[in-house]
Amino acid sequence: MRKSLFFSILIIPIVTVLSFFSSCKQCNHSVDAVKTDSVSIPKLDALNEEIKKDSINPFLYYQRAQLYEANNDFKSAATDMFFALTLDSLRPEFYLYAAELFKKTAEPQRGLALMQKAIATDSMNTIFYVKAAELAYINTTVKGNYGIALNYLNAAIEKDPQNADIYFYKGTIFKEVGDTTKALSAFQTATELNPKFYNAYVQIGLLLTSRKDKNAEKYFDNAIKVSEKPEDALYAKANLLKEEGVRLYDANQDTKSKDKLNKAVVQFKKVIEVNYKNVEAYMGTGFCYYQMDSVQEAYKYYEMATKVEPTYAGAYFSKGLCAEDLGKKKEALALYQTCLNIDPTFKRAEEHLKKLQSVQ
Repeated sequence: MRKSLFFSILIIPIVTVLSFFSSCKQCNHSVDAVKTDSVSIPKLDALNEEIKKDSINPFLYYQRAQLYEANNDFKSAATDMFFALTLDSLRPEFYLYAAELFKKTAEPQRGLALMQKAIATDSMNTIFYVKAAELAYINTTVKGNYGIALNYLNAAIEKDPQNADIYFYKGTIFKEVGDTTKALSAFQTATELNPKFYNAYVQIGLLLTSRKDKNAEKYFDNAIKVSEKPEDALYAKANLLKEEGVRLYDANQDTKSKDKLNKAVVQFKKVIEVNYKNVEAYMGTGFCYYQMDSVQEAYKYYEMATKVEPTYAGAYFSKGLCAEDLGKKKEALALYQTCLNIDPTFKRAEEHLKKLQSVQ
């Protein structure tokens, strides 16, 4: 995302920052306090020594906050950001990082209040508005939080109308509230402003898929073209082709169905090339082969799924179906039982297991 230049900077008194953090118990310490405990965090001792020598350097507290955060000590990180902002209340990275800490400690309202102060320091910095929108968006305890988030994004667009990211965030909110028409419009604007906006193409494709719009595949293709590792787009396209194949099969159009399913297999395998740990790609490939009566190939891919994710109950069930069709009754029994050991509520596995047991 582009950063706006500081066209106008309004200096907020240090007392403003102090008053904000004074309501945060974890940050209510003297600005002169210096941490000396290393709590076994690498590099912390050296940084503590630097702070002893230069206790009014805000960047040292900022650096130490990141060390604490990396070790999940969010309380100490927030305290150091209090020091950093007290010493320099104009640094945008301090505000953004402190707000992110509040998000991680499940205090989005505090983060939002901090971003409001950041906006007061530089009303032209669109990143502040976007971060405020994000914090409002996740704060589901506040009525109308989505509307608040949209207001911040609209304010950001007024400052920077050519920023594709902001339209993407708007689309995300519209999608969340179920307004797919406005979501599509926002995502499309994002791609118009940035023709290489991978995630926007994917979201358009997904929305069009839900509408059963034939143009969905085109947008997945656009996403694939602009990314070196388009895992999500490849998977979404594969799934779309798979569903079309099933629909055609149900309509007794076997030739067309097989064509779609084969194309789906090609896409699922491309997903695996991008990420060999994508278990759903193995499952999708196995499903397509099974649908086309290529049971041995289906068995192979379901087996690979169990290797990639050994606790995936559905993979054992699907492999069990193939084993049963291939006449491997004992193996099928074992696979159904493994499925149930992982997920005792897996009804289809229970039904197949009982049926096989009854004929032994």
